[in-house]
Amino acid sequence: MATSAADIEKNYRSFVKNIVETDKVWGLTYDDTWATSSSAEFEDTEVILFWSEEKGAAACAEDDWAGYQPEAISVVEFLENWCVGMYSDALLVGANWDADLNGKEIEPLEVALDVVQELKAQGKTLEFTQYDSQKEFEEQVIEALEGEE
Repeated sequence: MATSAADIEKNYRSFVKNIVETDKVWGLTYDDTWATSSSAEFEDTEVILFWSEEKGAAACAEDDWAGYQPEAISVVEFLENWCVGMYSDALLVGANWDADLNGKEIEPLEVALDVVQELKAQGKTLEFTQYDSQKEFEEQVIEALEGEE
């Protein structure tokens, strides 16, 4: 069954809200390799998949990813290392994809900004290791996004 654009957007919003609530982002790993997929939207673009819950990741550990296991990282690690690094490498985030590999493909810095907005909405502040503050991280993400326009 095809997933509607509204369902994909709802799953993405759920991803952002849940990772802020739990301080965990899930991926599928095999040794040091993270599950990736080719983009359905952009030719020659890779998508690294992340979930807000272990069971979502586990549901996709089949076929090409049969030997992969769910692994959690902190939201700070996701923002600082993954989102920033993926932006530099021109990779996309696949957020809360379902077992049929339907889900949102989004620029990593857009995800980072959405997560920071949700942190503020929930009254949370994270301790960053590579930035002086959450505010500085947010300002640098906004500056990078504005530089693309």
